[in-house]
Amino acid sequence: MALQICIQYRDQPVTYDVTSQDEEIYHLRLTGRENKRNEDYVPEKVVIRRKGKIWISDLENYEELVNSLTKEIWSFNANHNSIL
Repeated sequence: MALQICIQYRDQPVTYDVTSQDEEIYHLRLTGRENKRNEDYVPEKVVIRRKGKIWISDLENYEELVNSLTKEIWSFNANHNSIL
């Protein structure tokens, strides 16, 4: 089973498959969603560098998406560290 991250983006659940390119870079690929209209567009690929930099392949501003991803990652990290 692959690692996935699910977030709320524009009031809809969005799921990305997460794969590691190397120790420092992770690729997120959109799963199970088709972009039917331009205003509903969700970026299909996101790249995250372990030191906190997030790249989205498009040139538009996706601050809301980046904030949702960041919040979910921090939440996971906080929950995971409290278990250890």
